[in-house]
Amino acid sequence: MEALAKTKEERLSILSKVFSPSSPITTSDFFFGRIEQLSNICDAINERGQHAILFGERGVGKTSLANKMTESFTNLFPVIVTCNRKDTFNNIWLQALGKVQHSTTTKGIGFKPSEIEHFINLGTYLNPKSENFQSDIIKILNNYKQYTFLFIFDEFDNIINDKTREDFADLIKSFSDNITNSTIVLVGIADDIESLIGNHQSLERCLKQVKMPRMSKKECEEIIDNGLAALDIKISIKVKEKIIEFASGFPHYVHLMCKYGAHEIIKNNKFEFSQVYLNIAIKKGIENTNEQLKSSYRKAIVGTQKWQDIIFACAQSPIDNYNCINKMDIIKNYNIIAGSNVSGGTISYNLKQFCSTDRGNVLTKIGSGINTRYRFTNPMMRAFVKLKLNSN
Repeated sequence: MEALAKTKEERLSILSKVFSPSSPITTSDFFFGRIEQLSNICDAINERGQHAILFGERGVGKTSLANKMTESFTNLFPVIVTCNRKDTFNNIWLQALGKVQHSTTTKGIGFKPSEIEHFINLGTYLNPKSENFQSDIIKILNNYKQYTFLFIFDEFDNIINDKTREDFADLIKSFSDNITNSTIVLVGIADDIESLIGNHQSLERCLKQVKMPRMSKKECEEIIDNGLAALDIKISIKVKEKIIEFASGFPHYVHLMCKYGAHEIIKNNKFEFSQVYLNIAIKKGIENTNEQLKSSYRKAIVGTQKWQDIIFACAQSPIDNYNCINKMDIIKNYNIIAGSNVSGGTISYNLKQFCSTDRGNVLTKIGSGINTRYRFTNPMMRAFVKLKLNSN
């Protein structure tokens, strides 16, 4: 017996769950890809004395993966704490243990008293002014060896206090030596782990490094195919590949275009994601992009058409393993876009200016001389520029 078709209201209700560009995916039903990274975290949890650090560029889905961890690993108690700039080491761990509750029962007073159940969080056992705060954490968790805990500290890059980072490094080493029922996972924006936790070589043996790369084409396809299938929407291979190309490996932009395209499709009671709806999605996606990105872009292109053509050329150029762009590729693409035949010296001034505040700091220069490369300062700018290029 065929299932009944979903109503417009049902499809719109599902839409906000399957495509979520503004906030991380919170349910595993609509989280796709990242199997390798999830497996690496699982290995750390299952290995005694091992912890993990998940790092990568902004917008590659680290927080969504952190949420996925809380549902994927069974027989443990997961805790997520989102760090901010004002947090101290003690404050963060008070938050973490404060999210772990256990119940105790006491007998009431009187003839045939009934038992009364109380809920207590482990944070109540911590004294924030204790001189042995780290030892106190270990002691508390060792009192609950019958449980397995997973402590995830998201947006760890927000912590700018060196002492707080050093305390975390020391605690991870102590956990590795003294606790068997708890795993710490640090999550943050960084090119390498030193940027997050500092240069602590002694952590190498107990801290598994898990880099979160940009999404592969296959992973982007999973988001598109599964999300649209839940909305009874079909999409051609050509349109799907355009979405993947524009997104540049960032799940945020896959979700952004699919959400606005699908919303228009459902609103018109249609069931096919055609080029017409992709054009609408591009326009809506640009309108709903982070204001900081839009502001930097406006500063970059103010003036003659040449500024815009060069930034378009940068977005169209291939990137290396470090997400950097070769100057010769920029020149080649600029000549195609502008219909010209210029050499490197003609645009060197423009590229230098793109690295300045006056031009929005859209690029960062890497290296010098023949080894000069350029990288988008905000990696998500590349995807935004591609949308602008295809919106004209």
